[in-house]
Amino acid sequence: MLDRPPVTLRNALLRRRGLVLLVVAAFVLLGGVLSLRPNVYESSAGIYIDATRSASSFDAGLATAQLLQHDFIVLGTSRQVLLQACASPGVNCTAAERASPTTTLARRLDINVFRGTSLLEVTAKAADPNDAATLANAVARAMIDNDQAEIIRLFKPTLDDLQQQLTQLSAAIDREQLALQHSPAASSAAASHQAQLARLQGQYSATFARQQDVMENQDRYGSLATIIQPAVAPATPEAPDPPRYLLAALIAGLCVAVVAALAAERLDDRIFDAEGLAMAAGIPVAMVAQPVGRRLPSPEHIPYSVALAGVLARAPDAHSLLVTAASRRDPSDRVAEGLGTVAAHAGQRVVVVQSDRHPGNGQWFPRREAEGMTTIAVPSNNGSGSAAAVTDLVRQYEFPSAGAFVLVSAPSPDSSPTALMLGQTTKRTVLAATARRTRFRDARRTADMLRQAGVEVVGGILLPRGSQKKVR
Repeated sequence: MLDRPPVTLRNALLRRRGLVLLVVAAFVLLGGVLSLRPNVYESSAGIYIDATRSASSFDAGLATAQLLQHDFIVLGTSRQVLLQACASPGVNCTAAERASPTTTLARRLDINVFRGTSLLEVTAKAADPNDAATLANAVARAMIDNDQAEIIRLFKPTLDDLQQQLTQLSAAIDREQLALQHSPAASSAAASHQAQLARLQGQYSATFARQQDVMENQDRYGSLATIIQPAVAPATPEAPDPPRYLLAALIAGLCVAVVAALAAERLDDRIFDAEGLAMAAGIPVAMVAQPVGRRLPSPEHIPYSVALAGVLARAPDAHSLLVTAASRRDPSDRVAEGLGTVAAHAGQRVVVVQSDRHPGNGQWFPRREAEGMTTIAVPSNNGSGSAAAVTDLVRQYEFPSAGAFVLVSAPSPDSSPTALMLGQTTKRTVLAATARRTRFRDARRTADMLRQAGVEVVGGILLPRGSQKKVR
């Protein structure tokens, strides 16, 4: 069984509209504050990586390209690249960015693969559009320069070794040529030097060819990355973007507001409408009513007329009705007066017994009598006074012959046992609750206690909040 009214989105938004407006206004205000930030310009330089030059197949080229892209992204935020970019002409770097570029200058850079292609985008941010373009170009150039320097460093040992071999072979060739010149013609010594010279020249040619191949590979690997799209100064700032910020703030505010409204509605177990009261009391229907006046007919009497008609339709021979407050915060006297007023207007002789919730000597006394309705106030005395008053009224007015209808208002069982003690004489009751004040669990507990005492809950009246403060 539910311990609170069901939560619906419509009711949550209507009842928590103040919270919704507050949350949305807060998010929109935040969006407005973000829109006041200084302008930030972005400019991007494009680096193309051609991995097909060093790959033996398409799959190998694809894998090589992905590896090179990752290496270039890491290289772009390295200290040496950032320091070289800061040292480039036209690049404005602060002292903090020069001292710790990886933690300061790197925040102004964003290096990513462009839409799954072989193109890297080097994006730089700055307060000035020209500074953003200059920094992006400087970082892209520094990335390529450092990559080429690394390629040269890797190939340098091999090239140095080959150059040393060529130098040694060249010196050996020179010596053999000199020895050949000093050897007698057609002698065995001349033939020996001629054969050695041919062998050395063959080794020199092979070593030189190897050197050319290594140099070609060095050039090929060093030219894999090229700048194909230099950065240009943007015409408009990237941020802030007030329309986009405000729209995003509005959407986010609405989402958060809806969640907050649903959460607040879920945690709040107060009764807001007649449907909630009917569900709490376990009755088919409840009515929303206003405290009545003496002038009839009027629209404010309709709910009381419908409620009273429902009671009499279920029990045509009923001569008494108990009006019980759903909780200690609810006024049952106002509901009893409303029911009595419409019954009296229909020609019924009505007696309304009201508990003033103050102890007394057990005597009841008339308060007022007008328009066929007698209003009597009795002290509660923990229920004994009201019970005695109803017994005396039965004896005095002789219901079967006089046709008088008695309405007894009683406080909630939470504060007084009056309603429970009257269960032996008055078998039907109407619950009186207050919108936005009565708790769902209090109304349910009151209805359950009355049923356990033998009193049938036949209806419910929901008064607006603040009606208990009105003067009787």
